[in-house]
Amino acid sequence: MRPELLKALVSKPPQPLLLPRGFVDAAVLLPVWEGHLLFTVRSAHLPHHAAQISFPGGRFDDGETAEQAALREAWEEVGLEPEAVEILGHLNPTLSPFGYRVFPLLGHIAREPRLTPNPEEVSELLWVPIHELIEVPAYAEERVASPHAQPPLEPEEAISVQPGGVIKRLVWHYPWRGYDIWGVTGNIVHDFLERIKEVRL
Repeated sequence: MRPELLKALVSKPPQPLLLPRGFVDAAVLLPVWEGHLLFTVRSAHLPHHAAQISFPGGRFDDGETAEQAALREAWEEVGLEPEAVEILGHLNPTLSPFGYRVFPLLGHIAREPRLTPNPEEVSELLWVPIHELIEVPAYAEERVASPHAQPPLEPEEAISVQPGGVIKRLVWHYPWRGYDIWGVTGNIVHDFLERIKEVRL
């Protein structure tokens, strides 16, 4: 996928998203190399999202920008050198029910990266062809969470708070070669792929 097309995907400013009460900021990197998108399979012993598929990323350190946090986390998790990544822009931020406002950043890698996953955080790397993601039979489900499972939420497009504090949110699934790319990662993938469809129309 050409860098020009990737830049077109993030040419519009991302939708604003207020930081809900009790939430903290995090950033993830969507690294693209030769038409492939890099995902990680999280280590099974992690306290949250164990063994799930995600993008490299994590919460901000003090004073960091989204770009700095995403590049640092990618270096710490998979050994992706920050200077190897050209940050092209932001996708729409989203909320995680675990208390994060997540900023997704699209990054282009010009040369084949030499990656070394951190076994404390990552069990496997997946280079997923973008054209295959476009073709998978994606589906969305509405998930319900207890109000005691996470910090208090405020309504936004994909998450709604029902009477009694019960939280409902729309979650996208992208089944790919036996893996289920879902949750916050699936929702970010959905935004990414919808942008590709719009650019190609």
